[in-house]
Amino acid sequence: MTVEPGDDPTAEPSTLATLPGARTVAVLRATSARIRRDPVLVVPFVVAGLLVALTDRLRQWDPIPATTPDSFGQTISVQYSVFPRGIPRTIRRIGAFIDLELPFLVGAVALELVVVLAIGIAGWVTITRALNAERRLDSLARYLGLLSVTALLPRLFGSPTLEIGSLPLGVLAIVVAALVGIHLFLFPGYVAAGESFATALQRSVRDPRGRRSAVFWLIVLFGFAAWGLAQVPVAGGFLSTAVVAPVQAVSIAVLIGDAGSAVTASRHGD
Repeated sequence: MTVEPGDDPTAEPSTLATLPGARTVAVLRATSARIRRDPVLVVPFVVAGLLVALTDRLRQWDPIPATTPDSFGQTISVQYSVFPRGIPRTIRRIGAFIDLELPFLVGAVALELVVVLAIGIAGWVTITRALNAERRLDSLARYLGLLSVTALLPRLFGSPTLEIGSLPLGVLAIVVAALVGIHLFLFPGYVAAGESFATALQRSVRDPRGRRSAVFWLIVLFGFAAWGLAQVPVAGGFLSTAVVAPVQAVSIAVLIGDAGSAVTASRHGD
């Protein structure tokens, strides 16, 4: 690990707030303050958002079949991704690549990979800058590898759906999904900062303790905002990427810094 959470000289003071709702607001305020001090933090995702919007247009123009994400047919949806990224207005299923001639196949696959690469680099650059972490190629490779798995597979095979016939099981499924999201929220931040997969996962699972409700409402907010902005005609892919993704990325850094500050304070107290 090249940066120890809490060592960031621009980090907000630890103990962001005591009440769950106040903690959520405090994280957002700290995130906003960090971005105002360093507006360059949003630039990588603005560039990535432009590429997402351009790719949406290319998919519509290209004769290779493209479709809209499943979430676009829903009245309301929370489209949260563990790794900060936007929601494109068009996607290609794996069936669109079958029986393509080699030049068209290479071009279509390259287009998908370029978008994921741009979003991955944007997330890695934003998080490491917000954390003042050393940028290393091995952490970038891990970040891009994990993002590729979480981004490409659902787009190619379709997002899995779960049909539940009873209310108790439905509530249980929501609770389980929420807990998984909460304890993976900081995972991309630790990966970007240079931790191994195992250590990043361990710290991500541990650090939200005492702040689960705040992280939960951040997930709901980011997921709903990304879905809502993606509905905007033509510019939806750009907006969800350029607006929501950098805020999520910087909030991850803010929470990691706060967790590190809390640990340091407890050690001094001992």
